[in-house]
Amino acid sequence: MIRFQYIPNKERFMSLIEKSHGSVLLHLPDQSTRDLKCDSTALQMLYLLPPNPMDLCLSFSDCRDSSRFLRYMMEAVHG
Repeated sequence: MIRFQYIPNKERFMSLIEKSHGSVLLHLPDQSTRDLKCDSTALQMLYLLPPNPMDLCLSFSDCRDSSRFLRYMMEAVHG
């Protein structure tokens, strides 16, 4: 599971979700999960979140996706 506290570029983040090899699961505070690739309502809610610090927990069914999201965050910090 990866915890995101900030999404520097939402368009690129959404593109990563769409291009993911497997499921991208959003873990909600009520202990439920939503697959952002299949649940357009959850994806839209994520997109509309304000740019304030947040606490998003995501997990991935395909390990290639977790490395892509980590690379995205590392590039955002250095870019």
